[in-house]
Amino acid sequence: MSEEIRSAILRILPFIIVLIVITTLIRNKKISSQAFYLNKPVSYKSYFIWAGGFLIYSVITDLILHKTGNLEIEKWRHHLSPSIILVMGAVILGPIVEELLFRARIFDLMIKWFKSLHLANFVQACIFVLLHHFTYFNTKSSYIDIVQTFGDAILYGYARIYTKSIYTSATMHITGNLIATLERFIF
Repeated sequence: MSEEIRSAILRILPFIIVLIVITTLIRNKKISSQAFYLNKPVSYKSYFIWAGGFLIYSVITDLILHKTGNLEIEKWRHHLSPSIILVMGAVILGPIVEELLFRARIFDLMIKWFKSLHLANFVQACIFVLLHHFTYFNTKSSYIDIVQTFGDAILYGYARIYTKSIYTSATMHITGNLIATLERFIF
């Protein structure tokens, strides 16, 4: 096994472990699937409005950033096998696990603590940004990235609340990560 494949596997391993733990807890009835909002959205219309709206928002935002020279993208430089592993992690595993943790468990905890939906959403988004940008660079691109991540997390939170389903925010998150990954191949 090459070092690049080993590194790719190590990057997605935490997501796999979390999914296994959550699945095991649900199967053994230690926690209910409702605790993770693993149910259909209240309506498919609202699901498609949130998911489609987020797709449009993401594409327009990134096109504007690209046209103004404010979208810094590192080209994809991985071989095929590690690329498949890394793309699966970034586009599927990462968003699913992050939604289960942030928009289900952490968000609910914040709602209980603060007794305010909006404040809870703000705090969960701040935590989300901190964990995504723990290495900070004092650059314009870094600032834009932080603001974009924060805005995305806020939208994911409201989507989960208003559709009462983690599937909505997970679809949005997957869409955003897919766009960001594709940009590394296109631009």
